[in-house]
Amino acid sequence: MLQRGCTRFADLRRYLADTSTITRSDAAAKRHTGVIVRFTTSAGMDMARRRKGLAARRAAMGYTQEGFAEAAGVERSTAWRWEAGEVQPLPSQRRRISEILQVSLQDLDRLLEESVSARATVQPSRDKLVQVSVPSWDDPDDVLFGVQALRASNIGVDGLEQFEQRVAQVIAEYEHSGPTVLGPPTALLRRRAHQVLRGQQPLRLRYRIYRVTAQLAGLLGYMAVNTGRFRLADAYCLEALELAEEIGDVDLQVWVYGTRSLGAYYAGDYEAAYLHAVRGRELAPDSPQSIRLLANGEARALGQLGDREGTDAALGGALALIERHEVRPELTPCISFAPYGYARVAANAATAYVPLGDTGRVLHYTGDVDPAVEQADSDWSRALVRLDIANALLRQPDPDLEQAVVLGRQSLEVCAEHPIRSVWQRARELQQLTVRWSGDPRVAEYADALRAWKVTPGVRAITTEPGKSRRAG
Repeated sequence: MLQRGCTRFADLRRYLADTSTITRSDAAAKRHTGVIVRFTTSAGMDMARRRKGLAARRAAMGYTQEGFAEAAGVERSTAWRWEAGEVQPLPSQRRRISEILQVSLQDLDRLLEESVSARATVQPSRDKLVQVSVPSWDDPDDVLFGVQALRASNIGVDGLEQFEQRVAQVIAEYEHSGPTVLGPPTALLRRRAHQVLRGQQPLRLRYRIYRVTAQLAGLLGYMAVNTGRFRLADAYCLEALELAEEIGDVDLQVWVYGTRSLGAYYAGDYEAAYLHAVRGRELAPDSPQSIRLLANGEARALGQLGDREGTDAALGGALALIERHEVRPELTPCISFAPYGYARVAANAATAYVPLGDTGRVLHYTGDVDPAVEQADSDWSRALVRLDIANALLRQPDPDLEQAVVLGRQSLEVCAEHPIRSVWQRARELQQLTVRWSGDPRVAEYADALRAWKVTPGVRAITTEPGKSRRAG
């Protein structure tokens, strides 16, 4: 029995010597370097291969694995299998990969051959003892490569500043060019910002590209409202909210809720307009951005709903916030991210009191805002103030038809080149109020002027729903 056991031990020693895998002294020496001994198969060795060069080139170009897969038009799992060396890209995919990684097809072949070279090394026979390296420390070169990858960015500071400057330019040009002109190039700018987002940037730059993309989506939401694209406006706003929330920009979130409220208001859903404003104000009730939510959101919606007490309270809250934050009184651009000053609040207060039939309040606030409107050179504000006065004059106990239709025609002339949805809507409301004087020549003149204005290309662009034929009316 003992002799048989000794014989088997001798056989094992000869087997180990013949396979030349590892000696007892080697094992003792390598226990401290993380090398372990185990039985394995050739299939087990295949699992260890990886195309590090391919993964490194992808990272150097600023792509995450997910972004790389999207650019190549494949699932993320496919890109992972390429880099793991499990599969080869199809011939039809190789040209696209070479374009993404900006390498020649020959260089791409060398990157893809990396795992093949690894498999070409000595493959042990089944059931042989092999050594498998399990390093306990990182390779210094790998660490340095990681540092280099952290610095990689698909946009520099100069490129990011160009995006930010374009946002400021859109705001400055909006009231002179209008949403029909500025909408398409701003949409293109947003798509380019999304392309940058799909790449890699250091955290400080990534925050700024998130913010500028959120601002572009918010501006487009505002423009879509003023062209009657309400569903598109809400989609843009939801994107802006998601991006702003991701970077913790509460003031921008509040601003976006104000734009959602604006869209619901002009879509005729005053309950939703009020609720959007309330939801936004809950995020930051003391923020200067809540001034807009109170005046443009809550007060105007409550005015349309016939809630006089709620309208008074909302406007009182807006005025209190202006005083607390010492906001400058001038008329800021309507699409600006700056908080509302007194001029903007007064203009919205006038609009809020029109449906309540409080002509005295309407004339009081329009009188306050008129000098600021003239100084700001804002055609839309001029037109909207005139239409608010005109509507109020016809709602008072002693209607002033003549002055109302004069103001109505002036408003149409002011916005002849760059109309917006809010002017169109209030001009129609004025026409509806004149129906009871339908036999009066002055009413007929205003109706003719409105009809001619509505068939101009600019007005048709903001009043025809996307996908429907454009008909005069």
